[in-house]
Amino acid sequence: MSTIRQSLALTFLSTNGSTAVLFVVTIVLARMLEPAEVGIFSITSVMVAVAHLFRDFGVASYLQQEKELTRESVASAFGVLLLSSWSIALVVFLCSWPAAEFYREPGIRDVMQVLALGFVFIPFGSITHSLLTREYRAKEQAYVRVVGTLAYSVSAITLAYMGFSYMSMAWANLINIIVTALAYIPFRPALVPWWPRLKGWRKVCHFGAGATLGNSLVALNNAVPDVVLGRLSGAHDVGLMSRAIGTTNILSQVIGPTISYAVLPFLSRAHHQGQELAAHMARSVAYLTGLMWPAYLVTALFAEPIIRVLYGANWVAAAPAVQGVCLWFALGAPFGFLGTAYMAIGRPYLATVPSLISLAVKGAAIALLYDGTLGSFVWALVVSGVVMYPVNAWMQRRYLGLGLRGLLKAQTHSLAVLAACGAAALALLGLGGNWPALVQLLAMVVLVPLVWVAAIWGLKHPLRREMEVAVRRLPWLAQRLGLPAA
Repeated sequence: MSTIRQSLALTFLSTNGSTAVLFVVTIVLARMLEPAEVGIFSITSVMVAVAHLFRDFGVASYLQQEKELTRESVASAFGVLLLSSWSIALVVFLCSWPAAEFYREPGIRDVMQVLALGFVFIPFGSITHSLLTREYRAKEQAYVRVVGTLAYSVSAITLAYMGFSYMSMAWANLINIIVTALAYIPFRPALVPWWPRLKGWRKVCHFGAGATLGNSLVALNNAVPDVVLGRLSGAHDVGLMSRAIGTTNILSQVIGPTISYAVLPFLSRAHHQGQELAAHMARSVAYLTGLMWPAYLVTALFAEPIIRVLYGANWVAAAPAVQGVCLWFALGAPFGFLGTAYMAIGRPYLATVPSLISLAVKGAAIALLYDGTLGSFVWALVVSGVVMYPVNAWMQRRYLGLGLRGLLKAQTHSLAVLAACGAAALALLGLGGNWPALVQLLAMVVLVPLVWVAAIWGLKHPLRREMEVAVRRLPWLAQRLGLPAA
């Protein structure tokens, strides 16, 4: 467990550094590009993101959850990954013309063709990345992440300044992929072969097909806001929706890679050792809701100041959408690791059931509620989140052993923390409602985290356990809080 925590700590530092840099790049690009330009790239990147899941064909998950790996099995995985990646590269390239015609936007064709090239190079770093994750070798991954982030950031801003518009993000993405693949070469584990093979492909494909189907449906669900809205409304609303989702995801971008880094290997090992996963799932629900619910509430309350300060007045129309997106995300937060848990127990096909239901519910809600406005589209997504809560709860009880009572109990402390943070945020809004947006945000950034920490500690939320581990490393503080030093 100490090795996992050390890897998580290093992952937290490296991903946060990367996130901070990319966040600054997003802000800079938002002031250099118009919403419609961002929308063109968003529509295309979401479609390509779905293709990425078919490209991977579940190989990354297979390598992380397989009980024992050999050089031969890794070579087979490499062969499957090369074949699937290069096939998808060709498909994406050929689909660029009909996609541009469908959305009546020629820019989509150009972006899609550049992004298709990325599929050619991704496999050469992907295998190494998956094995490093399996072994919790976060130090090497942190180095590669820094190199790739810098490559993307410098490329995107430079190209945007030179007038490449939405293509600046496309070319920067390709540069990032190539640089990342090169950066992984010095850290290749001994298991990683230089040459692929297809012998033994059936075992990889059997698991990969289920993982791919489940992940692709999840990605398709996530793509609905951009893909469907792009067809119904246009690039401008897609740009606003993209900014609303990006704003809501700020904390997820900060802590998401950290909390999800070791989940699949950890749950897989627990399952292989014969442990029941219900207790682990209950803890994950408590952790996810304790972290994300307060963040979503505060983001919804301070949506307009956040938009004004970070992106400028051109994006203020995205603020109402932020509030709906926060509620939508909050409904799904307790189930953030369900798909990973299904893979850990060797049943990736289970993830397809809620995904298919969610797609149908989203489609019905949009058909019934969408009236041509962005607000109605967002609230259709919220309705789908309400419907999916009991579906996910039933699946979790049926296949992972965590019943409704355990699920609700795991969220009890998070609700109390949510109330404390919400009260602090509302009090701050009441006190400083006329303050400049920047002052409001600075006050919120200082006050709310302090309230959150106090609530986690005082209400004995399960996250307090992780705080105590950190506090014990500081003897002077541990002594004052009555905890034994590490």
